[in-house]
Amino acid sequence: MSRYIQIVTVFLVFFLVGCSTSQPYSNEVGKKSFENEDNMILAALERQKSGKHIEAMHIYKTLYQESGKLNYLIEATKISFLSKDVEQTEQLLQVALKKAPKNSELRRIEIGFLIQQKRNKEAQKKILSLLKDDKSVRNLKIAGSIYLQSKSYELALKYFESAYRLDNNENSLLHIVDIQYNYLDKKDDAIALLETHIRMQTCEVNSCFKLIEIYGKEKNINGVISTYKKLYNRYKNDEYAKKVVELLIYIKDKNGAIKFLDESGYNQEMLLGIYVSSRDYRGAYTIAERLYKSTSKIDYLGRMAIYEYESNKKKLDNKILKSVSKKFEKVVRKLHDPLYYNYYGYLLIDHDIDINKGIGLVQEALLKEPNSPFYLDSLAWGYYKLGRCKEAKVIMDKLIEVSKEEELIDHSIKINKCVDKK
Repeated sequence: MSRYIQIVTVFLVFFLVGCSTSQPYSNEVGKKSFENEDNMILAALERQKSGKHIEAMHIYKTLYQESGKLNYLIEATKISFLSKDVEQTEQLLQVALKKAPKNSELRRIEIGFLIQQKRNKEAQKKILSLLKDDKSVRNLKIAGSIYLQSKSYELALKYFESAYRLDNNENSLLHIVDIQYNYLDKKDDAIALLETHIRMQTCEVNSCFKLIEIYGKEKNINGVISTYKKLYNRYKNDEYAKKVVELLIYIKDKNGAIKFLDESGYNQEMLLGIYVSSRDYRGAYTIAERLYKSTSKIDYLGRMAIYEYESNKKKLDNKILKSVSKKFEKVVRKLHDPLYYNYYGYLLIDHDIDINKGIGLVQEALLKEPNSPFYLDSLAWGYYKLGRCKEAKVIMDKLIEVSKEEELIDHSIKINKCVDKK
């Protein structure tokens, strides 16, 4: 038996009888039949609440015997059935059905009892008889579950489809989809039905995750992404947004990820990271500026300075350098971060703006990260700019032993030439 059918079997037993009623006398409200009736009802309910079901059943039997009210007999029969007391259930059903042969609730308990005893053929006859008198959604689903349990998939599908036409409910839908997809090889029908339901009824969690599951099996990544977007749009759950971005990055749809993050407003740090990783520094600057304005965090101003510099590297002029420097000045006064010390320091050195100040900033960065090859390269470059080429060479020779980065090699060549000239 497949796991799905096992789940349906469990569902069926409880769906047939429902939970024990909290008001077993609700349909027969009126004068008390005997003096102690209310106290006995409370005692029965208390026994049920504390898990003493057999004791509760005996109290309901007594209530029925004293009052003649059917609801007490139905409740006793339910408890006996759920407790799997075969002999007691059979006796109670005989008495109850003789008193009320057309009662739908009792007939459902009888069907559940037959299924419990693996008398499926009899259960099928009983549900068909019940449906002639009561074509409710509940009874249609019971019929569908019974036929599914017996692997009569076409018949099971027929009854679940009838229930779905009446209630348009996600539960009915998922039964139909499972039968179509897993047992009848109607995969396209299952997908189309799910897609239609979601479009017409909005993206409910279970139906959307079922569609995601199927899209995954069919390797339809775009379908998975689209469904996660629907889930996020409805529930605003960050986990769904995260899945959208992860999948868009997986299929290398950077523009799609940027568009989703921009439109949804979800995780602007992630959006910033995408721009930076793709070296789109203009886009990164826009997001960093947005975050700086909304949070006033000085770190974002530092990033703005970096992105402004990087995005204008090929056409740097005094105006841009002043703008970048102004931002860095504010940052290094308030934020003692070696990244910004070094970046600003290197800018001052490389563009001959204020080499000594630049070296001082780089040395501040090295106090925090003394072994950083990037910061050591900046220091060597500062010494080179001041004509202290031998000091620069000592630093660069050590760096070249451990790194062959293009900029380091370029700096090393120029520093060596400077030493040779002297």
